Amino acid sequence: MQQELAQFDFLKVFIEKTLDEAGFETLSEETRSEYVPQFVAEAERRLGLALIPKLSEESVKNLEKFLQQKDFSPEDLQQFWVDNIPDFQATVDQTLLDFKGELKDIVSTL
Repeated sequence: MQQELAQFDFLKVFIEKTLDEAGFETLSEETRSEYVPQFVAEAERRLGLALIPKLSEESVKNLEKFLQQKDFSPEDLQQFWVDNIPDFQATVDQTLLDFKGELKDIVSTL
């Protein structure tokens, strides 16, 4: 649960900043509270789609075991990804950069 909250916070900040950069800093809190969770969920999905295929078969098994633990921290999870995906940060950065462009296109229609 703690990991999910930390990931959500990181992605929420990313989404909020992207909205502001797109000129939507004046969106009402009600509108933001409606859309931000949806955008965060999409960012999480895209990160998963980008990262999971880069894991070896053994790493996938280790990830399953790791996620079954109840007391791991967000730092532990990030370290798992770093240890198992050589280009982890580059993959995350590129995935979020791509999503940022699409997100700006999406919000321009709001």
